[in-house]
Amino acid sequence: MTWDELKKKGSEHYKTGEIEPIDLYRSSGMLRHFALASIIKYAFRNSNSNGPISPKDMEKIKHYSDILGFLAEEEMVPDEVDAGDWIFKH
Repeated sequence: MTWDELKKKGSEHYKTGEIEPIDLYRSSGMLRHFALASIIKYAFRNSNSNGPISPKDMEKIKHYSDILGFLAEEEMVPDEVDAGDWIFKH
């Protein structure tokens, strides 16, 4: 999935200005932490109820999980010894 395809899945109310907040978070290196915090927020939003997490909150959790997956793939580079192996930059 491309970055633009991933961004299209986000809420429309963030797409009204010239720069989307998610692009700002990505360019400043904060996106990973923002996505993790958002997953926690939506997962625990209904923690005081006995019912399941709302479908809308589950969609948001999945969206931020997809963002984390995108970032993980972005951080992977082919191993110079064997092009079939992948390693993380860090």
